[in-house]
Amino acid sequence: MLKKRNNKIKFIVATFILISTGFSVSTKAEEITKPHLKIQDEVINHRTGLNLDYFTGLVRDTVKSVEQEQATVQKQVHETEKAAVPPSPPVKTREEKLIETANRYQGVPYVYGGTTPDGFDCSGFTSYVYREALGQEIGRTTWAQMSAGQQVSVEEAKVGDVLVFFGGNHVGIYLGNGQFIHAPQPGDVVSVSPLSTMPADFALHL
Repeated sequence: MLKKRNNKIKFIVATFILISTGFSVSTKAEEITKPHLKIQDEVINHRTGLNLDYFTGLVRDTVKSVEQEQATVQKQVHETEKAAVPPSPPVKTREEKLIETANRYQGVPYVYGGTTPDGFDCSGFTSYVYREALGQEIGRTTWAQMSAGQQVSVEEAKVGDVLVFFGGNHVGIYLGNGQFIHAPQPGDVVSVSPLSTMPADFALHL
């Protein structure tokens, strides 16, 4: 009977040590050290009146505590890893790309025949913006752009459409809300103007 009792004690202690070792990597040491040492002290000193139910309960409670601590640590690791990953930048629409690119060049001087940020003429500006924003070639001149686009009324114009003025002698990009951006004329710079001051003939979907 005594031998059977000792074997049960050995089994409980061995189980506890194995469980402690298995969880020690991802849990706090103090969560398992104190009860572990307490069991060792009880067994090593062969105290009388050993209560096997006590040891069984102690092992069970310690395992439960270790599992809870492990779950907490795993949750913290997951949250840390999640926080370390930067959020994906929002995807910009076609219209947003055109407006953002066009507005970037406000203040660039008008240069006849200009097609770069060093200086633009009206169609040089619109063609450059489309190329940079969308990688789309719409033609270098106003006439080429008129041939490439679908002509619609000004009332049907959408943000980003090219607006045509003076029978095709001038173009700009529609920004919405009755405004457009363009390279106006010699001595001026790329700027935003209201359609009320320069009515467009029609718009081009490109």
